[in-house]
Amino acid sequence: MIRKHPRTGEVFEPHVFKDGFYRMADPAHGSTKHHAKDQIRVGTLEEVRNLLGKGFSLRMRGKVTRQVNLIKPEEIEL
Repeated sequence: MIRKHPRTGEVFEPHVFKDGFYRMADPAHGSTKHHAKDQIRVGTLEEVRNLLGKGFSLRMRGKVTRQVNLIKPEEIEL
């Protein structure tokens, strides 16, 4: 599961936080889904794939910049 930045080509991969979980943003929260309080913790990549199919966005980390961004499901290659 990756995302390739359209301009720079940087590859982003799912980011595992210090607690061992991925973070995903619920589309039901609209413009505030990027806030930590509006995100859910997900434990497995299988769950991540399932929620991507339901429109949830995923926190992913760039391999070069190490920056963590919230990526829309339609931008992620499974």
